[in-house]
Amino acid sequence: MENRKLHYKMYKSGKTWVVAGICTVSFGLAVLNNHVQASANENGENVQNVQSAGSNTVTVAGAASQTDSSSNEKAGSSSSQEAESTTQSGATISSSASVQQSSSASTSSSAQQSVGSSSVTVAQQSNSSNSAASAAVNPNDPKYDFNYAPTFNPKFEQNFHYNNPQGYSNDIQSIVPKYDANGKVQYWEVYYLGTQYPNNYNYSSHWYGLKTTDFVNFTPISNPDNPTSKDNVAIPDAAYKDAQGNSVEVADNNKNGIPWEYVATGTVIRNNAINNKPLFTKDEWGNPIDSDAELSYFSTFGNAGNQKGIYLAYKNKNSQFHPYSSNEVVSSSIVGTQPSTDFRDPYINTNGHQLIMYVAGGLNHKMFTLTSTDGINWSHNANDDIQLDGLVETPNIQTISGQTVMIYSAQPSVQNKQGFTKYVTGYFDKNGIFKRTGPITNLDDGSDFYAGNYVKIDNDTVANVGWLGDWIYTPSIWNEDTFPGILHAGSFTMSRALQYNGKEITTIPIEPGQTKLDSKTKVKSTKNVVKVPSSKKVEITYEAGTNKKIYLVRNAHNSITITFANNKMTVARKEDKNVVNGMNLTTSTSLNGVKIKRVVLYVDNSSVEIYLPQIKKMFTLEDIPNEQANQAYSLKTDKAGNVNVYSFTGSVDSNYVNGLYSSIQNRFNKMKSRFGSEASQLSSVYYANRNLKTAMSYINKAKNLNGDATANVYLAMANYYLSNANYWNDESSQLKVDASSVADRYVARLGKAKSSYNKATKELSAAKRKMNKKHSRANVNAYNKALTAYRASQKTYSAFVNDVYKQSSLALKDTKRKAASAKRKVSSDNAQLSKLKKAMKKHHSKKQAKKLAEQYKKLTKQAKANKTAYSKLVKKESAIVRYSKEISTINRDSKALKTAEAKAAKAKSVAKKHKTRKNKAAYAKLAKKVKSLTKAINNAQSYISKNSATFR
Repeated sequence: MENRKLHYKMYKSGKTWVVAGICTVSFGLAVLNNHVQASANENGENVQNVQSAGSNTVTVAGAASQTDSSSNEKAGSSSSQEAESTTQSGATISSSASVQQSSSASTSSSAQQSVGSSSVTVAQQSNSSNSAASAAVNPNDPKYDFNYAPTFNPKFEQNFHYNNPQGYSNDIQSIVPKYDANGKVQYWEVYYLGTQYPNNYNYSSHWYGLKTTDFVNFTPISNPDNPTSKDNVAIPDAAYKDAQGNSVEVADNNKNGIPWEYVATGTVIRNNAINNKPLFTKDEWGNPIDSDAELSYFSTFGNAGNQKGIYLAYKNKNSQFHPYSSNEVVSSSIVGTQPSTDFRDPYINTNGHQLIMYVAGGLNHKMFTLTSTDGINWSHNANDDIQLDGLVETPNIQTISGQTVMIYSAQPSVQNKQGFTKYVTGYFDKNGIFKRTGPITNLDDGSDFYAGNYVKIDNDTVANVGWLGDWIYTPSIWNEDTFPGILHAGSFTMSRALQYNGKEITTIPIEPGQTKLDSKTKVKSTKNVVKVPSSKKVEITYEAGTNKKIYLVRNAHNSITITFANNKMTVARKEDKNVVNGMNLTTSTSLNGVKIKRVVLYVDNSSVEIYLPQIKKMFTLEDIPNEQANQAYSLKTDKAGNVNVYSFTGSVDSNYVNGLYSSIQNRFNKMKSRFGSEASQLSSVYYANRNLKTAMSYINKAKNLNGDATANVYLAMANYYLSNANYWNDESSQLKVDASSVADRYVARLGKAKSSYNKATKELSAAKRKMNKKHSRANVNAYNKALTAYRASQKTYSAFVNDVYKQSSLALKDTKRKAASAKRKVSSDNAQLSKLKKAMKKHHSKKQAKKLAEQYKKLTKQAKANKTAYSKLVKKESAIVRYSKEISTINRDSKALKTAEAKAAKAKSVAKKHKTRKNKAAYAKLAKKVKSLTKAINNAQSYISKNSATFR
């Protein structure tokens, strides 16, 4: 009995895979000989096994040929003889772990194998042929096991994120809208890179196709009933063949051969992208190409890991992508000699009369820019290349709210395990070529949102799907040495809607469903622990925006710590069990000067996405379960707040969104009525109303797009804004409406108004000095602008002085009422104590005496508390009286000061013109009054500033 298992340990540097193949062989009997050899003939003839009795040979052959012919001959009669045609460079792996490169090897016309020996052949067939092989095969060879159990292992599978059906997945290739006859979007096609059979070949990959109508639910593009069917493979890798030599991925009607090998990243455009005229009508073999066919330009690698050129393929209706020609259409030679050979991941758009291709330069730290009028003949102008930093990949260009941006993937710090999605702002020049103007900025501040893709929804919105992972450490997860029995990993990030706010791209999460509140916990410190299972949304709201920490702990080897301090959010992930070299990582993002009071966590089996609604930033982390699938987190935080845990339920359709809107709007109306005239001054009411209005705008957009899938994106965005409105309603509900609380809020507004008034006063004085020094038009305009701002701030301040005066009067009245009530309680307590004291002097039983003593003690404690409360109210009443007096002084004297200043200015003018004793005395008297009023106002303002807590 003999058992063999091939293990592959893979990682990727840039786009170059490094692979170690380990073959383990075990016998029930003694091992006589063990030798692994890969050989190749440089002329592409025959590769053979020659094996003596009792020996064991594994031939690992990888095809690098792009020819259209291959032969598999079965030689011999009763003996098992085998020959396979391949063209490759070889490598020899012996049991002593030595590795040798060979450019040639001896060949013969036949392969001999003695009875009793066994052979395992793991050979990549020529990719340009789909013919069946007649060679004898070992049915136990893992090469032919396309249902290999570890490639379906669910341990890393997500709950509300898309999971690839088998094997691995990575870069998102293109998102293509599909329109009906009326120009409405029926659905979007989403293509991504996949390695469906990682146990078969190391250097292989394909494009897998999906459909989606909402960026939440994704279904296989052609055969949803069988996700692993080759019908769903958009661009195949011909290396995969069954025991009979039939291709596992190439469609039956894809008859002209597959010239490429390892498929990599690219882009999809329309055949009629330029002026609605087809670029191509026939392929190299004369097959027709539809005028509206999809064209894919994609980079490739050889099945030995070497980089190849860019190929072109086309897709007619309901077909797999077919090769346009047997050769690449663009090679790296077009950009000349570069520091690195990196030349991959083409992205194409059009300026209306030509195609423009942006090709990632990888370690060249740039994007190459090529142009073509026919899609075949391309030219390169080095002056159009876009200079960037680090290892750069997967370019994409979008225009959002008038701002053009190039979004790309980058690995600026491989040694620190950092890979990001970044963008730069720019514009299209007169030739439609992107020109960079802005700095490099993170799109997602986490390390595991990588190689995503984008599609325009409208002029202000772009939908986005990303790969949840990156090339730095994710491949180390993808091997059976680290996680035995698992060769299945790969999912999408949660989809997002991207917008531009005039300064930066902002993110709106497209949530995977309706939210249902599971639990609501008020926490005070890290002593309060909240259990968070997988597949949950967690919303943490804080009473203050001060420094804080959030701890998510699965076990001693797996935790996430989120720290808010020094205008930064710092995320530290600990993951040092069952992962090669560990996944420990610490990285930070700016908070844009905002004090964070609300944090949303989207927690799934293998990821945590941290969202900050106040600044619309997302931070994506891959966090694999190192012990068991769907292991729950324990959540703690060191500051007081509320932790709400939600489940995702049904779909976010129009019925749900409209119902949610009505519910939140009704609650808002009640809240607004509760605050009366103060409602217009409350930020929570303002933001709730603003989010409700925005939600309604998207609801109306969706309503006007009946039958268009774009409506689902608008409903998701409406759902987001309704969630925000609900949060602000919650904030309003926590506000007290008693007179003192209302007065206290007005005092806070008065303080802000005074600060603005002081600032405007200083700016006006500075503008006046500058204008007097140089009377230019610019200085005059600046002065007039400062004067307008000063008058507005003065008006606002005066209005709040009046408001505070009114509210202080109401608060004083309310406090007097409460003080009177408290005084009555004190009097009642004293009367009861006196009565009890008299009763205790009488003769009682021991039991009754004890009871009276306990009552007296309890009443004494109550009386003390009531007396303290009364004393506080009396003190507060006195403070409010003084505060009201000072406010009255400001209110009264400000008006008097305005009149006195006007009279003094007039008197000064008269005294200057007619220098009589009477005029001088009149001016001096008015000037003294102005000074006195100013001093009184300043003293009053100083008092109210120092005693802003009077009403608390």
